[in-house]
Amino acid sequence: MRARWGVVALVFLAAACLSPAAAQGQDTVAVDARKAEIAAEPLAVRYRALALGMVSSATWTQAMGVPEGWDRTWQGYANRLGDQLGFGVSEEVLRLGLEHATHWRSVTPACEGARSGRPFVARFGAATRCGLSSTFVAQNRAGERRPNVPLLGAVVAASALSLTWRPERKSAHKGQLFMVTRVGIVTGAMVFNRGLKVMRKR
Repeated sequence: MRARWGVVALVFLAAACLSPAAAQGQDTVAVDARKAEIAAEPLAVRYRALALGMVSSATWTQAMGVPEGWDRTWQGYANRLGDQLGFGVSEEVLRLGLEHATHWRSVTPACEGARSGRPFVARFGAATRCGLSSTFVAQNRAGERRPNVPLLGAVVAASALSLTWRPERKSAHKGQLFMVTRVGIVTGAMVFNRGLKVMRKR
């Protein structure tokens, strides 16, 4: 019963984040002296992608039977979907809060090497480097490059938070393995998605 109410609460929280008023806004955009572009996209597009990712991840882990503590039943699927929703909402809230507090923003270089007309391997390599940069590097108000603490800190903190309701919390070893796996998968997916966007724009 508690798990069901938890899922319901998370759904309402996500609905608030996806409200039309929020969906009409856009992330802050800035440009440094080297003309690096700050990655920005309409919130409606971002949240639709997040929602699709949550459903896809819950469906995949349901098919794989991960974690083992949740059966492959409708209740198990609700637990997995609630886990993805809770992680996604908490990661987004934490990231926005850290960005507001530090005034740091993710940076995507101009990435000229990914322009169309070049060999695919060269374009892919350049796009991957740009994806890594926009994921792991941030820019402060003065235009200086810094580790992307708002993004990476939010991913780690949200992963630790989701561990409090997952079955892995009962084992220190499984908990550590879950943390490493989730942070690695999430950051890897970010690098891939951002690199793919660069290639599409070029």
